[in-house]
Amino acid sequence: MQAAARLATARRPASVRFALWAFGALFSFVLSVAAWNFVTGLFTANGLLGWVALLLLALAVLSLLILALQEWAAFARLARIDHLRDRVEKAATGHDLAAARKAAAAVTSLYAGREDLAWARARLEERAGEVLDADALLGLTETELLAPLDERVRREIEGSARQVAMVTAFVPLALADVAMALWANLRMIRRVAEIYGGKSGSFGSWRLLRRVFGHLAATGAIALTDDLIHSVVSGGLLSKVSRRFGEGW
Repeated sequence: MQAAARLATARRPASVRFALWAFGALFSFVLSVAAWNFVTGLFTANGLLGWVALLLLALAVLSLLILALQEWAAFARLARIDHLRDRVEKAATGHDLAAARKAAAAVTSLYAGREDLAWARARLEERAGEVLDADALLGLTETELLAPLDERVRREIEGSARQVAMVTAFVPLALADVAMALWANLRMIRRVAEIYGGKSGSFGSWRLLRRVFGHLAATGAIALTDDLIHSVVSGGLLSKVSRRFGEGW
């Protein structure tokens, strides 16, 4: 399943990313030239309208810059969490106490500004010095800091499931069911990211959605293989020997 998930969420090849960047740059350049020609044309026709168009263009560019900075900050948060997860996995795999302490400190600093986790951070700092094993320290960090967040995420998932179930039960339109399920899942994915500290923007939400769909595809492939193995084994040679033995196997 992990291998299938990695394949589903793999980065695009460099050639594809370069092509997307080139087409995006060309589209932005053409749009910028068209907007500038529109403003200069208004200046030629009417000076007042030209100044209004220039002001609106400046506001539009400023808003785009603000949105770009917000998206960059969102991607930086997601990258920080990805890097932190890799550090924790390496510390757990290598059973390195020093690396585990640094990873636990990094997790604590990630939630340093969260008032709802102040008591959990205090308990972790109080007990972390007594732990002399890497696995135990990482387990303590997960129990103290992430367990409350896991509970909030569980409630968020249950709420989204109730919303979809209610709409499915009362609205007879199939398209409404699909729209509600899509909206509820997008909202749930974004809320889960916010709870764990990875508040994402618009493009970051689509990136998270792509990862979720990758894991869903991997889970579906494993479930399909599991059913196939059950059918072949229980209905094959073993069932000829003994039907109950085949079913049990």
